[in-house]
Amino acid sequence: MKQILNAFYFALSYFSIIPVFVKNMEINNDTYKYTLALFPLVGAILASMVIGLNLFLLEFFNPIYASFVCAVVYLALYGFIHTEAIIDVVDGWFAAYSGKDAYKIMKESTIGAIGALYGFSFVLLKVGIITYVLYEKQYMLFLIVCVFSRLNLIYLLEYFKFSKDSFLSLAFVNGGVFGLKILSLSYIALALIVGSNVLILFILSLLSFYFILKVLDKKFGFVNGDCLGFTLEHTELVLLNIGLMIIL
Repeated sequence: MKQILNAFYFALSYFSIIPVFVKNMEINNDTYKYTLALFPLVGAILASMVIGLNLFLLEFFNPIYASFVCAVVYLALYGFIHTEAIIDVVDGWFAAYSGKDAYKIMKESTIGAIGALYGFSFVLLKVGIITYVLYEKQYMLFLIVCVFSRLNLIYLLEYFKFSKDSFLSLAFVNGGVFGLKILSLSYIALALIVGSNVLILFILSLLSFYFILKVLDKKFGFVNGDCLGFTLEHTELVLLNIGLMIIL
């Protein structure tokens, strides 16, 4: 139980800006492994906070403005970390065309013009679709997408080659991930209870995540945290758009 709690605290502190007041957090290979199964829970927490904020703001502001603010807050709640990953991946992609080391470019503190413009354009699209989803009060769709986009990690990452610095490479060191896959089916079971078209969204989530990450893996020859952040963000964008098309 202590290991699971450590993994939860680690996942919450690593993938969000929510403060975790824990001293002497023990981090080991089991922590990384359990983080894979708890990452979707972080998505559920962030989505719930955004939905709650939206319901609160609707009492005081225009629905469109309230939804827009909440869409920006969602990105802020995970520290824009995945948005930064998008910029790094795009910079690495275009740098590779000139024979530069894509991995080295991704790790540089500076960003290129192409990456910045792509990141800005993507944020506009992401904020726009989340605003639309919240405005239409499709809260279950938003919650399910935030969970499924992160659930993909535990089911698909074994098919890719991780970079050495990725905590995901450590997550698979001791094995035991198969048991976590079974346990993670509880996310899907709960989603089936509260939402509609859940299986369609889950299949689309897996396909979208795998396809995008496969393209990056083929391009770079590795998968790192930036690639995963890029893939997660684009998967959410795809699912939110398709989800609205199905519902509306």
